Amino acid sequence: MTTELLKRKLGYTDFEVTALSFGTMNLKYLPDEEAESLLHKVLDLGINYIDTSRAYGNSEERIGRYLSGRRDEIIVATKCGCNPHLDRKGSSHVLTFDRATLERNLENSLRALKTDCIDIWQLHGATPEKLIGGPEGEVVEFMQKMKQQGKVRYIGVSIRHGPKTEPGYPSRYGYECIQEYPDWNVFDLFQIVYGGMVRTSEELLQDAADKGAGILVRGVVRDYFDDFPDVFAKAGLDELLAEGEDRRSFLIRYALSHPAVSSVLIGTNNQEHLKANVIVASAGGLEVDRYNEAKKRFETIGSKPGFFVGGIPAESPMPVSS
Repeated sequence: MTTELLKRKLGYTDFEVTALSFGTMNLKYLPDEEAESLLHKVLDLGINYIDTSRAYGNSEERIGRYLSGRRDEIIVATKCGCNPHLDRKGSSHVLTFDRATLERNLENSLRALKTDCIDIWQLHGATPEKLIGGPEGEVVEFMQKMKQQGKVRYIGVSIRHGPKTEPGYPSRYGYECIQEYPDWNVFDLFQIVYGGMVRTSEELLQDAADKGAGILVRGVVRDYFDDFPDVFAKAGLDELLAEGEDRRSFLIRYALSHPAVSSVLIGTNNQEHLKANVIVASAGGLEVDRYNEAKKRFETIGSKPGFFVGGIPAESPMPVSS
């Protein structure tokens, strides 16, 4: 099996992104020397898209410190709308979507990442109702202004998945946002929860891509519920695994089979897991027959387009969890 990562066009941008992208949410937990080694290994393995955020502790600072000398090898994506109150030790971050917060975030991100331009600048978890004025409001206006000034190249939204206690977890927000945002005609890409076990937005992803948006998906191999392994087996999906292939590898390749998906975003602090993910992603999507059969089997456990986890229709009223 080849270990060369193929690249895919990222919507209508001028970027080609590797099929596997690297998320740095947990980078803050590593000692400095391990974080440095991991980040260099990401690039050495051929990954060219690194995703971070102002809310990810010292993630941006570490990327800037350790990879500034390899800036031309990376598509740097970070997020805004983060109001961490860094001057108050122990305080949690708050998502705030206004011009002042975005301006402060951008200044801090540019400084931390040691760059004069952010490649991909995303709203961190914003839903349409949080952006006062919608596509004509101050948030979108400011993001577009930063594009014009060359401080960011492209703008997008990393759509939240919400807590387990909310109805429709983990795909409700993605399903709702991906129907509205593309019609605003302002965002260049969307990051969204999607995978074989969470197919809610599967058809909508293609609609967004047809309108020019780049699509990055996350949560592809995440066990959002404790019974996911049992559900996988119940659907008979183990019978579709190729020789030497595990469930995780199968799910990565399933997501990469979707023609609208530019890249699968996975974070890990384990270099062996990172290498394994690269090998799997290098194989690309599933064979057509296996992909089509997988869709049928996923449907037997309620994982299908337009349905939330558990087989609940996305258009139906949902009970509020306690």
